[in-house]
Amino acid sequence: MQYQDLNGYSCELSFEKNRFSIESKHVLVICCYKGDWVLTRHNKRGLEFPGGKVEVGERLQDAAKREVYEETGAHVKGLEWLAEYVVYTEQPFCKTVFVGLVDQIDAIPLLETKGIILLKELKLTEEFSFLMKDDGMATIIEKVKLLGKWND
Repeated sequence: MQYQDLNGYSCELSFEKNRFSIESKHVLVICCYKGDWVLTRHNKRGLEFPGGKVEVGERLQDAAKREVYEETGAHVKGLEWLAEYVVYTEQPFCKTVFVGLVDQIDAIPLLETKGIILLKELKLTEEFSFLMKDDGMATIIEKVKLLGKWND
């Protein structure tokens, strides 16, 4: 699927592994805790799914678990690959999307975000990050709903 993000960049989304030649060095994690969507409140952008950059020598799955924990205090289990997308900026990058279940949430001091937000329903309002509002994210969210892990 091809679409344009809200920054005006051309993007390509695939639910097929190894579809892109660009190595993924970013992760996005869509997870559930007792039927609730797990989000974080980014200090500048607003509500969004946890995610970030893969550190040198780190596996994608390990980066996904680390980013969720650092941004929310949540422990992810049952992590599954869902999709990848490429954003064709001046230096194109690929992001891998995972889904998972949270089994425990720790109260930790958070530096990158304002912490965990649990939502029964995803109704995108002005408090959501622009990253949550493009056609690619809408397609990813619909695919996740089809997996049946959320009570939305």
